[in-house]
Amino acid sequence: MRAIAPATASFRGAAGNTLVGDVYGAAGPPVLLLHGGGQTRHAWKKTAEAISRLGYRAYTVDQRGHGDSQWIDNGDYDFADFAADARALADTLTERSGVRPVAVGASLGGMAALLAEGARSANGRVFSALVLVDITPRVDREGVGKILGFMRAHAKQGFGSVAEAADAVAAYLPHRPRPPSDEGLKKNLRLHADGRWRWHWDPRSIEGNRRIGPAAAEIENALVAAA
Repeated sequence: MRAIAPATASFRGAAGNTLVGDVYGAAGPPVLLLHGGGQTRHAWKKTAEAISRLGYRAYTVDQRGHGDSQWIDNGDYDFADFAADARALADTLTERSGVRPVAVGASLGGMAALLAEGARSANGRVFSALVLVDITPRVDREGVGKILGFMRAHAKQGFGSVAEAADAVAAYLPHRPRPPSDEGLKKNLRLHADGRWRWHWDPRSIEGNRRIGPAAAEIENALVAAA
């Protein structure tokens, strides 16, 4: 089956920040796919292709501070900030299509979408449906801690090569077959002036209480209330 070439599009986030996405399919009800922390919109490529073949229009969007989307100068990466962007995206897609989008959110993306829906106004729903992937209102703190540990391990020093980054991913996910080529990993990395490859996201997004940690109970209560 032939791959579907997406069209690149820009969107406006809640703070006027630029969000970059790919659009799969020429027409159909909108489906918004939000990736997990430390990922990019490219994580949804095959899923978006499959969704578009079913007659929907799939939108994969880099969340703030990730991929090609704008990094936030003042470091606003709280869960509420990601949720506000999810609401802004939903409103934009609704204006364009006349239909509230389905949201599919993995990990951070699922939390953002759930919080956005939970904070909806009296005017009605944010999304027409919500699918959570790899996340529930009650968070597995040990699992999140493992993810954060991996993200922080190389956030500043980066990697000497793409192959070195691939080795780190393989060690973190030993159960997953390693791809025959490391080229695809370049979409998740940036080559810096010092010759080091670093992840394609703002390292400030995992600082302080912006992820599950000291504020875990507060965040979990907010997710349960939203659900």
